[in-house]
Amino acid sequence: MEIKRMNATAQNDRKMQYKLTKSPNVQKLKDAVGQEIKVKAFCYYDDHKDGEQEKLILTLMDASGIVYGTNSKTAMSNFNDLLEIFGEDVDGDGLPIMVESSVSKNGREFIMLVLAE
Repeated sequence: MEIKRMNATAQNDRKMQYKLTKSPNVQKLKDAVGQEIKVKAFCYYDDHKDGEQEKLILTLMDASGIVYGTNSKTAMSNFNDLLEIFGEDVDGDGLPIMVESSVSKNGREFIMLVLAE
């Protein structure tokens, strides 16, 4: 595993780093469709198991400590867009995002991250 990007809150807290990268309790982001998540910490890391190709993973920790993970390129792109505007360090209650889903022209379901209103 190689950490690619992490906000300062997580960089300075080893327990948070563990929860974002190694904890078996990470929930699938696709299972949170329709929910608002107030992101307090995030991490991008490469995950690879023996004999498998590396996969970039995004994990998000909400204000209550629940961690969600995904390898969705669309969700990662959406989150990068949010970081460009709001910055990496979230204050107060966290960055409010909604997890939404849609269906591609090919009939494949995918998840998106949008700013919660």
